[in-house]
Amino acid sequence: MGVSAGPACPVCGEAGVPILYGLPTQAAMRAAAAGRVRLAGCVMTADHDQWACPAGHEWRTGDDQQLVAAINAAIAASEAE
Repeated sequence: MGVSAGPACPVCGEAGVPILYGLPTQAAMRAAAAGRVRLAGCVMTADHDQWACPAGHEWRTGDDQQLVAAINAAIAASEAE
């Protein structure tokens, strides 16, 4: 199962991966190991970042539907492996 690229980084233009907050499941840990999500821990601020690129830049788009869809797709791809 393919996972579509996230929004482009506003700094370097690389495709972003969703940042996943909270205690990760085994599938989420596999998705992180594969580079499909970035794990960020349990503490979230009101304006937490949503996306990260390979260069380490993090940003927020405000599009929660796109973020949730990307997280779900990344985890589903990891469960299918």
